[in-house]
Amino acid sequence: MNPHKTTCLYALAIVCLALVLAVSACGQAPPTSTPEVKTATPETGETQVPPEQPTDTLEPAPEPTDTPQPAPPAESSASTMETLTPLAEQVAVSVPPGNPPTIDGTLSAGEWEDAAIELLSDGSELLMMHADGYLYLGIRSTTREGFAANIYVEDNDQVRILHAFAALGTAIYQQGTDSWQQTRVFDWKCRGSSNSEAAVAARAAYLQDERWVAGISLMGTPNELEYQIELTSTPRRIAVSPARSSSPDERVFWPATLDDDCIKPTPGGMPPELHFSPVQWAEIDLSL
Repeated sequence: MNPHKTTCLYALAIVCLALVLAVSACGQAPPTSTPEVKTATPETGETQVPPEQPTDTLEPAPEPTDTPQPAPPAESSASTMETLTPLAEQVAVSVPPGNPPTIDGTLSAGEWEDAAIELLSDGSELLMMHADGYLYLGIRSTTREGFAANIYVEDNDQVRILHAFAALGTAIYQQGTDSWQQTRVFDWKCRGSSNSEAAVAARAAYLQDERWVAGISLMGTPNELEYQIELTSTPRRIAVSPARSSSPDERVFWPATLDDDCIKPTPGGMPPELHFSPVQWAEIDLSL
């Protein structure tokens, strides 16, 4: 046989065998996993892996716990609560010694020159000094008309109200749980305005029995009033509340920070119950 023909036959047989193998490979089952598809960018020719597609699966919410969360800090009551009655500062007054004045309804020149002077809520003057165990008070009103005055004196668990106008009288209130209860009503004495022997004796007896005395509105100068008061209990706290005869429901008072029933008008007389706050009153220091 021609050697050239023999070579061609061998080559043709190899090609046929390759075709048979290729057809056989195409009939086999596809692989179980999808191969990654790689593409080449036209610019660089590098192979890139497509990004992973997002899924609709949501992350599970965290399980609630029974652990209580701390509450936010509460606002201070000082910033959220309106104070209806402001807390008054304690008033302390050092009262100087002096010579005992004559209780005749007139603040005579020279008698009160050693006194300390305080101002009432309307600008009226309150003169104070002490002598021989007594506190002396002089009130000079800003107007020329007559006036009545109540001096409130803390006496342990009682409040004594020392009233001077056309006569002198003492009322007493006893401290209770929520208020002060009246235990004594006014019993008017010393109506005489002269310096007769009988009137002077009546005032001396009143001082002995009640531990205080004062002039009345018909004595001396109409807009001036004098008190002589024995203070035995400590602390010595007082409040002052005059009222003009033309406007008895308008209270003038001292100390200026006073905010209890001492400044409450009582047109029908003293009620059976009042609310006092002696810590708001003036504490009298007689140590000088």
